[in-house]
Amino acid sequence: MLPFVVAKGETPKGPSLDIFGDQVTILISGKDTGGKYTFMHGVTPPKGGPPLHVHLTDSEVFHVLSGSFLFVLDGQRVEAGQGATVFIPAGVSHQYQNVGDEPGELFLFVEPAGLDDFFIELDALLKAGGAADMGAIAQLHAKYRMDLQGPPLATMG
Repeated sequence: MLPFVVAKGETPKGPSLDIFGDQVTILISGKDTGGKYTFMHGVTPPKGGPPLHVHLTDSEVFHVLSGSFLFVLDGQRVEAGQGATVFIPAGVSHQYQNVGDEPGELFLFVEPAGLDDFFIELDALLKAGGAADMGAIAQLHAKYRMDLQGPPLATMG
């Protein structure tokens, strides 16, 4: 592994991805860290956010750069605004939603790495299939040691 800097305004080393409307940019990939962790930046539109899921082996840290988010962690609702940091250990069922009127920004740190590769494959799957094939998406979750458990918060009213 070699050190590097991605300066403000530079193109990051990893791709920018469209994950159900969330714009995810891989800033430091698992390949950069020997599989130890990955670090990403996300922009989530109003009402956007992932479906209910659990990482069986990965822990995540979200840092809210801007916006207002609602996290649901093992059924507990937690609000997180600008400057908040949310730790989600492996095994915790979770989802979040941008509850603000503007796009919200997050930093995401994941240990160990692998979620970056999941997002790359999911982006390709979504682009190839047009509409979301939930069976294929669930299989992709399983491949990366995750369990897809339910829909995004926005679809639940």
